[in-house]
Amino acid sequence: MRFGEKLRELRVRRQMTLCELGIETGMDYVVLNKIELGLRLPPPLEGIMALSDALGLVEDEFEELLDLAAQDNGDAGPRFTSDQVRRIKESQAAKAFFTRRVKSEGGGEC
Repeated sequence: MRFGEKLRELRVRRQMTLCELGIETGMDYVVLNKIELGLRLPPPLEGIMALSDALGLVEDEFEELLDLAAQDNGDAGPRFTSDQVRRIKESQAAKAFFTRRVKSEGGGEC
């Protein structure tokens, strides 16, 4: 499974539209659509964290997204190397993310 496919699966499971996810993350829904289709790289770490927060992901799901971001993502290729993913997973910042989720105010319209 690719990053975009997993993102779509998680979004649909939580019954969110691309527009709603875009508003929650501050990301353009067109960009999110291209990521889901494998036409764009997965977002950088901050974007993956925003997606994780908006989708209410648990740590295992977040780590799965990171792993998928390090794999071939169709035409877009990988976002991270596996070494970068390992360092992110081991970082205190990633661990703190799941112990103190602070949801920022979203805004905007599609």
